[in-house]
Amino acid sequence: MNKKIAKNITFSICILCSTLLICEILYRYDLGHQNINIVMSMAIFIITAVTEGYIYGILSAVIGVFTYDFLITSPRFGFSFTVDFPVTLIILLIVVFTSSTITARIKTQAKQARQKHQHAELLYSINRKFLSTRDLNTIVRYAMEYLKDELIHSIAFFEDIRPKGELNPYFRYVKDDVSIEYFTKDEIFHLVRIAADRQEILDNKDYGYFLPIVTQNITYGVFAFSFREKDLSKKQKMFLELIAEQMGQALRMYHLTVEQQKVKVMIEAEKVKNDFLRSISHDLRTPLTGIIGASSTLLEEGEKIPYKVQKKLIEGIQNDSQWLLNMIENILSITRVQKNDMIIDKSEEIVEEVIESAVLTFRKRFPNTEITVKQPKNVILLPIDMMLISQVLANLLENTQKHAQGQKSDVVIEVREMDGFVGFIITDTGPGIDPKILPILFNFAVTSENPCKDSTRDLGIGLSICKTIIKAHGGEIYANNLPEGGAEFMFTIPICKEQD
Repeated sequence: MNKKIAKNITFSICILCSTLLICEILYRYDLGHQNINIVMSMAIFIITAVTEGYIYGILSAVIGVFTYDFLITSPRFGFSFTVDFPVTLIILLIVVFTSSTITARIKTQAKQARQKHQHAELLYSINRKFLSTRDLNTIVRYAMEYLKDELIHSIAFFEDIRPKGELNPYFRYVKDDVSIEYFTKDEIFHLVRIAADRQEILDNKDYGYFLPIVTQNITYGVFAFSFREKDLSKKQKMFLELIAEQMGQALRMYHLTVEQQKVKVMIEAEKVKNDFLRSISHDLRTPLTGIIGASSTLLEEGEKIPYKVQKKLIEGIQNDSQWLLNMIENILSITRVQKNDMIIDKSEEIVEEVIESAVLTFRKRFPNTEITVKQPKNVILLPIDMMLISQVLANLLENTQKHAQGQKSDVVIEVREMDGFVGFIITDTGPGIDPKILPILFNFAVTSENPCKDSTRDLGIGLSICKTIIKAHGGEIYANNLPEGGAEFMFTIPICKEQD
């Protein structure tokens, strides 16, 4: 027997027995038949109000009248069937129908109120979760959690709906009713596209229920539900429409955020590009002006200029030309990086020879700078592209002199063996790096307007190339100021050659 039916029957019997007991007490103490009638009417009203439907109230009224006639009226313990009998029965039946109608209406209103309250709570919960995230995966996962708790069907969500070809479900929740390949059928793809194009709910008796997520005439995706033997209830459809509406708003905010981020990246990239071009134009113009000025002086006044002055002018031309060559190499490296065309040709190189080559080049350009090399006594072989690592060392060594601000800045190069890495540490005794630009030191955005830059050279291009080269070797590069003064640059290279 159904638990609800058993509960209603038990309740009705208990109320009737209690009522008859009260009626017996009233009869014994001669407290009036009118009170007995009132008690009987109240009992029938209570049974009708608490139980569901008319049947329990009607049966209780009939049983109550017959029992009352048998136990209370004269002759006792026998049926009299007087004129009062049908009147009493009719009155009680009227009470049953009236109370049942009123109770049913109250219960319906209470149920509707509970549903509205649940609907409001659900709406608040969905809104709070959806609008608190701008991540597509999280939005879909939240929707799936609500749907799988409410429905008993397998679900898939299609986000990238292409006109032709296969559609890959962005997310799916498969129960025992279908196989995992169900949502990859061509028929499912066809129905998903129809629902997306029409922007209407599609109910197919063979393949399921398809719910497009639409906001402001834009389809952001389609939910596909597996085949159902029974139609969705009105409550379930309302729930699905609610989820679709809230998810549509969340997906719209997500796509707007993505577009804003793209625009922001484009603006930032354009700014970096402009800063980069401005930096190059400034840095190329300065040495070219020096070369043109020195060469013009030699051509026009060469015979009148003392030999020492001529030699100094020629050395200046050579230094500026060498700097221009380094700058062009850096620019070519940038071009290769942007095209993903930087080839790392690694081979086992002796670290000592790499350092000696870089130091030799540095001393030619800065003969008055004292440079000290500290490295282990044992021979260290390192898998590197020697030309690129030499370019890194040249840029870092040159940087120590760029920002000396006219002061004497001695340089120390130290090589350390670490756990699986070799570290190259370059320190100087100059004024150090402006703390404001340390976080962006290896970016192209460090331009000639930056306060860290001297009047003739920029550092952003060279250091950004250093970072790219070291990253391509699987290492890291850092920069910081020393407590005692001066700057420190350090980069690491892994000892083991990476597998291609």
